[in-house]
Amino acid sequence: MATSAVTPLSSVTPLTFTGTSQYASSFQSVLTRAVGIASIPLQQLQNQDQTVLSEETQLATLQGTAASLTTAVQALGNLGANQAISATSSNPANVTVTATGASSPASYTINSITSLASAASETSLTGYADSASTPVSTTGSMSLVIGSQTIPITLTSSTNNLEGLENAINATGAGVTATILTTGNGNYLSVSAENQGATTLQLINDPTGADTNILTSTNQGSDAVFTLNNLPVTRTSNTVNDLIPGATLTLQAPTTSATTLTLASDPTQLTSGLQTLVSAYNAAVSQINGQAGSTTGVLSGDSIVYQLEGDMQQLSTYQGSGEIKSLADLGITFNSDGTMSFDPTVIGGFSSSQLAGAFQFLGSETTGLGAISQALDQVSDSATGAIATEQTTLQQDDAGLQTQIANSEASINSMQKTLFQQLSQADTLISSLDSQQTILTASIQSLDYTLYGTDTGTNSSSSS
Repeated sequence: MATSAVTPLSSVTPLTFTGTSQYASSFQSVLTRAVGIASIPLQQLQNQDQTVLSEETQLATLQGTAASLTTAVQALGNLGANQAISATSSNPANVTVTATGASSPASYTINSITSLASAASETSLTGYADSASTPVSTTGSMSLVIGSQTIPITLTSSTNNLEGLENAINATGAGVTATILTTGNGNYLSVSAENQGATTLQLINDPTGADTNILTSTNQGSDAVFTLNNLPVTRTSNTVNDLIPGATLTLQAPTTSATTLTLASDPTQLTSGLQTLVSAYNAAVSQINGQAGSTTGVLSGDSIVYQLEGDMQQLSTYQGSGEIKSLADLGITFNSDGTMSFDPTVIGGFSSSQLAGAFQFLGSETTGLGAISQALDQVSDSATGAIATEQTTLQQDDAGLQTQIANSEASINSMQKTLFQQLSQADTLISSLDSQQTILTASIQSLDYTLYGTDTGTNSSSSS
């Protein structure tokens, strides 16, 4: 019997038939062929699942590429909205400035910086011989004063010492830190405010009696004092983010000389943003081309590919109404294969009005070129986008196919086992019959010799 060309799948463990009859090899062929035929639907299920897994992989890659393109368009929209404002200081050793959302050019002058903000820090007036045993309070009753807060502290006989007072202060959560300083003249308590700014920092012993401050009064902190455009300003921190809209100042050192702070459009940000767009767009073109034409991929014909392709066409053909009307005006051209090329020198040669026109062309995340990011986001969003939705469906399909595959494998293995047992029984029976025939033939030959002195079966064979 010829062996079938159908090969059992590796997911079904083949059984080897070891019969003893003359038909053992034929029985093995029967077993192999039966398993191979039964495995054809299983192979189809596995092929379907492999296609699903391939689609999942390709969608994950496409999602990352589409997300990068979405981010690039969003970033250009943000540049359009804030006009790529960057901030500079004429004397960063005195004050630095950072743009944090300023949307229009401007210039400011820090005329002088009288003082920097610092945190209050005081130490105990006297040292204590032993941090764990020398009493620090005459009554065990004390008060911590920090700014407008007065916080009572009660020390017991076992905690009326520097260590107990240190722990009690730190447990108040009042915005101060207490530490013990060990010197050659004794142990001192240091109390420091966690925040900058002028304040009141005291530690009162027996507040209802002697009412004595046991801390020095040499460093009660200080405010930052400076003038901006000749207007006096006071702040409790050297970092000031509530004075100039969309800008953060950091005071570095006192000065009597003027420092100019400039908020101006930075064309290099626009150049960088456009280069990022070109790179992301070209990566998306490569992904889409890999699913169509002579290199048809597993996503060929998928609506998501068409949707993304449509959004990209909307991006590439977008027309503005101002001085800058197209991507070509920004130095972007299209190659024969659909990819973009970018000439950064175009932006470098822009006049101030052309630069303003470029920002108008870009718009924001909801207007102009930047608004196309919303359509792209409907495809690429990792939680709610079309790609994520299809991935969820494919994951469900994969789970269903895996269940069918497992059931099919179990069924084939069960069938193979049953058939193996049946063939084994047949092989055993045939072997028994073969043995009986051999015995019967030998008996007949023996009887022939006894009756006729020859093997009649042999003579008959010779005569014929």
